[in-house]
Amino acid sequence: MTSTMRAPVTSATTRASAGRHGVRPPSLVAHRGAPRVRRENTLPAVAVAEALGAEMIEVDVRRTADGVAVLLHDETLGRLWGDARRVSDVDWCDVARLGNGLDRIPRLDAVLERMDGCRSTLLVDLVDPADAVVAARTVAGHRGGTGVAWRGTPAAMAAVRAELPDADVWLTWESLDPPTADDLADLTPSTLDLDVVFLTPRTVEAAHVLGLRVAVRIVDDAEPALWAARLGVDSITTNDVATVRAALAEAERDGWPEPEREPTETEVASRAQALAHRIAHEVIAFTREHPVSEVTTKAHAADLVTDVDRLVEQHVRSRVRMVFPTHGFTGEEYGEAPGDRHRWYLDPVDGTTNLANGVPWTSMSLCLTRGGRPLVGIVADPWRGEVLEARRGRGATLRDRVLRLDDTPRPLAGAVVGTELDGHRPWPGFVAFLEALADRSCTLRVQGSGTLTIAQVAAGRGIGGCVSAFDPVDHGAAVLLVHEAGGVVLTREGPVDGFPPVGEPLLVAHPGAADELHAVWAAALAGQA
Repeated sequence: MTSTMRAPVTSATTRASAGRHGVRPPSLVAHRGAPRVRRENTLPAVAVAEALGAEMIEVDVRRTADGVAVLLHDETLGRLWGDARRVSDVDWCDVARLGNGLDRIPRLDAVLERMDGCRSTLLVDLVDPADAVVAARTVAGHRGGTGVAWRGTPAAMAAVRAELPDADVWLTWESLDPPTADDLADLTPSTLDLDVVFLTPRTVEAAHVLGLRVAVRIVDDAEPALWAARLGVDSITTNDVATVRAALAEAERDGWPEPEREPTETEVASRAQALAHRIAHEVIAFTREHPVSEVTTKAHAADLVTDVDRLVEQHVRSRVRMVFPTHGFTGEEYGEAPGDRHRWYLDPVDGTTNLANGVPWTSMSLCLTRGGRPLVGIVADPWRGEVLEARRGRGATLRDRVLRLDDTPRPLAGAVVGTELDGHRPWPGFVAFLEALADRSCTLRVQGSGTLTIAQVAAGRGIGGCVSAFDPVDHGAAVLLVHEAGGVVLTREGPVDGFPPVGEPLLVAHPGAADELHAVWAAALAGQA
């Protein structure tokens, strides 16, 4: 049995092993075997991954009711095997009957025997500490020479370390901040294991200084794989070993060439709008179908965050990184990642308090800027199933309908203006604004999503909307929508092109009511209403 910790890779070792162009091709980890060729986590999938030359083969391990370690990603047998039961409630003899031929759920010890003498190392992925104990004892009982490494949740890795003190353990890292020596103290890992959304040059450099390898997952396309290799990652986990290996080999042969030219604004905008449109529909489906299972607080008791916020942000970051690996990204939950002159801004759930309380009025905001100027904006409303989208100079749309506000004068009487609280409190001038509108027979609404409050004006729903402080994460996409729909975007000083200054109060309005509404709003802010 081989499960000992390998010597850490120092930054000096990494540099020495780099090719003549300063880039060392990363090793490849086959994700769940070869899931694009054979059913994931099966012996045929492992065999294909080995034949493709994967240096490591990652498999997921669960335990059966009678304590047998088997290859399975999900808690239940339903997705792949048509049985809704949890695998931990089913004995091995019943699990073994599922499937046919070699397309069956294998035992971990059978995989260890299959890989004995192979070049590939086995990477065991674990979630549950109880599963980890069973898996570690299975590996400890194996008398062959199969190399084994371990990745998974911190609790699962702690269980592995307790069973196998010399195990090669990877540390899962879910932060844009680089690790420190203190972060390594408990597990003493060999490798920093990153989802691609958390991969940054600073993290790679810090990990190598600490003597860690850097592993990134999941990368299936050439462009992000080459980007990761240039950053200095040591391994890439992929569902498509052949494609990624071919891309790396071609780049190494050609001297790791940089792109010949920067894409034009039109090229970037076209690709970005198509990507953002797809992402919006994915987020709509996920937000509607995924129940909120975790609610915590951030700055104060009314500042909520849910598991949906985090999961959506990770998904969107990953989707953008796959297409535009060099772009910068700023998100509500995970902060800022460095990049080139392009930057994406994301609020995965604007209206988290509504979501946590079952109120169907939330949205996602995704905006791309180039040199600080808004280029593409998408607002997704999960509960209406609507995607409002805009591209600078190309207008705004909702489904197949072009959004265009006319400049016909509009009275405030009988109209609706939207606003949002400043966190959970009224903003300075809120009450004065409410009363001034009421004096003009105009109604003020507070519905709980600043993104939708602004974006709905672009769709002709309400005569105006305002928020206490502009933030491109929350309002960038909606502001672009208003501009492209022909609406007016204003600060206290008057109309603005592009984004207002960050932190400044913001008003958007129908062109036919902008002057009067701005006068009432500005007076309220100044305490003169």
